Amino acid sequence: MALDFYHGHGSPYSWRVFLALEHKGIPYNLKVLSFADGDTTKPEFVAINPRHQVPTIVDEGFAMWESSAVLEYLEERFPAADPAKNLFPGDVKGRGRIRRLVREVEAYLGVEGIAPITEEYFFKDGAEPDAKRVATAREVVGRELEMFAGELRGKFLAGDSPCAADFVLYPYLGYVTRINFRKPDSRLTELVPAKVAEWAKRIEAMPYYDKTFPPHWRG
Repeated sequence: MALDFYHGHGSPYSWRVFLALEHKGIPYNLKVLSFADGDTTKPEFVAINPRHQVPTIVDEGFAMWESSAVLEYLEERFPAADPAKNLFPGDVKGRGRIRRLVREVEAYLGVEGIAPITEEYFFKDGAEPDAKRVATAREVVGRELEMFAGELRGKFLAGDSPCAADFVLYPYLGYVTRINFRKPDSRLTELVPAKVAEWAKRIEAMPYYDKTFPPHWRG
C-alpha cells in the first residue's frame, strides 16, 4: 500500500524526503500543500500533524513527521534489496558517520548559514538586510561547504551511491543557488567548492531529480 506524503515545494526538509522516497522506490501518494494558502494550518492537516509541518508521511494510518526521523523510518520500514538504495549504508560506524553528517548539515549549514541569510533577504518586509549578519552567515556557508567537500567518499558522501546525508545537504545547496538567483548581490554561489559543484551535478543527473525540483523555481 502506498503511503501518503504531504509535501511543500521549496521546503528543504520536505525536499530531502521526496528525494529519499524516489531513490528507494517507495510507493507514495503525493499531497502538495500550499504555504501561501495556509494548507498546513487547516484542521484536516493539523489533525494528522499537530505541529502542522511538512514533510509528513502517513503509512497505513501511522503518521510520522520531523524529516530526519522520517528518513530513518523509511530506511527501516522499507529495506532495500539493492544496497545502492540504502539511505544509511555500511557498518555501524559508517551509519553513525552518516547520522553525524545529517546533524551537521542541519545545525551548521542550515541553521547558522542559510537561515539567517534567508531571513535577512526575504523576511524583513522590505527593510534592508543586516549586512553584518549576512556576512557572518556567508562565512559559515563557505566554511561548511568546504568541510563537506572534504567529507566526500568518492562520488557521494558515503561512496558510489547517495545516502541520507546527500539528500539532506543537496536542498541547502539548492537554496544557495536560488538565493543567488533572486539576490545576485549575495554572491553565494561563489562560495561553492568545485568538488561540491561536481557532486551536485551527480545528484541532478539522477532520473528522479526533475520530479522533485520545486516547480516555482523554474525559469
